[in-house]
Amino acid sequence: MDLARMLADARFYGAKSEPVDAVDIVSETPAGDARLLILRVNGRHLYQVLVDADGHDILHDSPELYLAARHLPQGEAKAIDGEQSNTSLIVDDRMVKVFRHLEPGLNPDVELLSQIADCPNIAPVRDWVSETIDGEEHTLAMVQDFVPDADDGWRYALGFASHAAPFGPEASLLGEATRCVHEALAGAFPVGVDKPSFLRSLDELVGRAAVLEEFADRARAFYEGLGDEVDVQRVHGDLHLGQVLRTPDTYILIDFEGEPARPLTERRRPDSPLRDVAGILRSLDYAAHVAGVGPEWAEAAGDAFLEGYGVERSPLLDAYVLDKALYEVVYESDNRPDWVDIPLAAVRRILG
Repeated sequence: MDLARMLADARFYGAKSEPVDAVDIVSETPAGDARLLILRVNGRHLYQVLVDADGHDILHDSPELYLAARHLPQGEAKAIDGEQSNTSLIVDDRMVKVFRHLEPGLNPDVELLSQIADCPNIAPVRDWVSETIDGEEHTLAMVQDFVPDADDGWRYALGFASHAAPFGPEASLLGEATRCVHEALAGAFPVGVDKPSFLRSLDELVGRAAVLEEFADRARAFYEGLGDEVDVQRVHGDLHLGQVLRTPDTYILIDFEGEPARPLTERRRPDSPLRDVAGILRSLDYAAHVAGVGPEWAEAAGDAFLEGYGVERSPLLDAYVLDKALYEVVYESDNRPDWVDIPLAAVRRILG
């Protein structure tokens, strides 16, 4: 049973840049003729897998074994295709999200959604399961309402952009939904003020992508011209069009884990709601580029989103858009070099 090879090849394994040198079994639970394992990789990363006798992960193909072993809703289960870091299972009118990479503490998806169940723009959490590892709670899976008759927000917006069709009314509705979620989070969790981390983020990102060096001085001057403090609260943390669903009536925000590459402690830290607003603006810009429509489409859609949300364009909002675009430059440089001009155009537009 080659668990190391299985992990290295798995889509959900997040540390692709480092070899899998050591795999230790932390816990083992019988699951029919399979085994439910929690593995410690290279002495620090924890992963959850369901393996057959040959060591193949079979959660996608045999979800009923996982559900029974974890005492979760039973019934005909189907795994959702195309996911990267987690595995989600549809079971009747419920969706079970299985967290593959485990970290100590309550997962933000559970933490946030369980406290704003009355918000009409989320899928409420109904249950979750955890396991104590090394004396700390680790969230293994959660159960939430399945959202039927819903379109993926990215594909939905791209359909409009591909036909150069105005997206304004839709973007405005999405802005209203985003504001509703932010207001619910502000009512359920502490709010405060904090110093933005733009300069620290800039130094880190410039160090990871040489193409950003020519913008470093201008970006630093732009950030230094802002105020010292911003209002902060719990936010989505990784909001873009692929993290929303269009139902017949409204938009539903999903996947409240934050950016999966960041440590859990950072993802649980309060941030400015403008971080989420900027994420949608950047996503609209991507949709325009992918569809081959002019920048006017994204600008008009962005204006409508801001109107629906209830905020105007400002230097502070531009700062969050810039921070997101700089991150995108690094990501595209590493993963999709042919796309790097999309965020670079936004960087140039903001900095002049």
